[in-house]
Amino acid sequence: MANKKPIIGIIGGNGKMGIWFKNFFLKEKLEVIISDLDTKLSDEELAGKADIIIISVPINKVSEVVKEIKKNIKEDALLSDFTSIKTGPINEMKKVKSGVLGMHPLFGPLCSDIKGQTIIFCRVRDNLWVIFLKNIFQKNGVKIIELSPKKHDEQVAFLQALLHFTNISFSYFLYLKKFKSIPDFITPLFKLQSLVFGRILAQNPELYANIEIENPYFKKISEEYVKELFEFQKDIKDKKYEVFLKKFKSSQSYLADSINIAEEKSMEILKLLDKQPVRLGKIKKINLERAKIGYLGPEGTFSWMAANKIFCNTSQLCPFTNIKDIFRALSNEEIDFGIVPIENSIGGLVSETMNSFTDNFIYSLGSFKIHIHHCLTSQGKDIKKIKIIKSHIQALSQCRDWLDKTFPNILKESTTSTIAPILEDFSENTGFILPQSTANKYKLNILAENIEDSKENFTKFFLISRNIQRDIIKKVNLKNKKTLLLLAVYDRVGILGDILNVFTEREINLSALHSIPSPALPWDYLFFIELEKSYFSEECKKTLKELKKYCPFIKILGVA
Repeated sequence: MANKKPIIGIIGGNGKMGIWFKNFFLKEKLEVIISDLDTKLSDEELAGKADIIIISVPINKVSEVVKEIKKNIKEDALLSDFTSIKTGPINEMKKVKSGVLGMHPLFGPLCSDIKGQTIIFCRVRDNLWVIFLKNIFQKNGVKIIELSPKKHDEQVAFLQALLHFTNISFSYFLYLKKFKSIPDFITPLFKLQSLVFGRILAQNPELYANIEIENPYFKKISEEYVKELFEFQKDIKDKKYEVFLKKFKSSQSYLADSINIAEEKSMEILKLLDKQPVRLGKIKKINLERAKIGYLGPEGTFSWMAANKIFCNTSQLCPFTNIKDIFRALSNEEIDFGIVPIENSIGGLVSETMNSFTDNFIYSLGSFKIHIHHCLTSQGKDIKKIKIIKSHIQALSQCRDWLDKTFPNILKESTTSTIAPILEDFSENTGFILPQSTANKYKLNILAENIEDSKENFTKFFLISRNIQRDIIKKVNLKNKKTLLLLAVYDRVGILGDILNVFTEREINLSALHSIPSPALPWDYLFFIELEKSYFSEECKKTLKELKKYCPFIKILGVA
């Protein structure tokens, strides 16, 4: 019995935390069974089979679940839960004859690794499975803190319920007042606060309602807090400077150990936030005819040709020296849209565009392709006098065979764009690789035409925006039948097979699948997927829901 591996049963196993722990236990090579609203296995059947039963449902549903399954639980099994409140659920679980353990993981489903995390144990009625769980968690670097249910809920009343109460009421007040900040007026502190808002408001509201309402100690604490707020407001109304200063200094003294590290770490976070501005209020409507369009310039590049293909002369075209700056300007609302290359049929994925998607909350509104033809051009007229050839690395790569055969012994120099070198180098001995229309625009001599190695050479471009705007998508009339996703996956054997099965079972074809180094963790990867199903379809919504079982992070990149 001591060496037996338990069957882990998770009730609510298709919820975010249920999925997270299912993958953790599977990685430990344990058998995991789950029940949920859409599973064939019922809660009662799971309770009869599992050695360790973990209830992962909303706090106010725990008692109902326990009453439903208690007759099926084996006496030598362990009944546990993941709720943020312990007093009520444990009082109900104690009525079962099996072992009883209250657990509270102090981390969420976006956590990439359990190492260094904390789990609270409220030990009520021990058996060998309590020790088993403690050992397996500690083996993986988890810190276990043992508390009584009462002590746990008192801590949670302050550290979760009161904190969430403050932030939710604050954000709701912004909504009521329809507050919209002036561009560039967002203060550093509000930028930090917006992270807290976003983290809370991204969660299931039912979870937070339970944390606030079901905690037996929070009612009194919230009443005392609101009373103090009224006092504070009265001090300000009555201009009691000394009282305000005393309260402020008392807070400084109480939290003195946190102040220095807070100043240092908050500056690190603010540097990251500078890449992604905070926006409040509804999305503003953009007039396409007056829109500012960013592209990889200057005039004459393939990106310039692509921008003209979509917008002609109805919009203002704004050149940028690199792709990252287009994303940054779009985030800062300096431009309305961007045109960026994403993939070439010869050179493959454009890494700068892909990395910019991971660093910014920017979306694709559609895609289109342009046929790429290259010419060798120069200020001079004699191809035999060419001593160096300059162009963008993509152009050099797409003409590599021709260049090696024609100019095997001369230097090929990569530049920031196809146009950049012709604005700086006027030597008759320098060759440039350009499209014919650009050569004509800059009055260069064409020394050789169609020098690309493949005559089926296309570059795919995305129209990018701050939001997925369906009305704009219809107006620009681009390809938008595909959905673009960026995924992080749970770390366990077979996880990619499970993800691919989600698409196979729905007969959804994947037209692109690339692994991309994660910007957050070295030697970790994200996956870029292009699936042939409209983002606006019900089938796509169902697919995304199913993917959440295997992916702690799913980012919609838009349509193509």
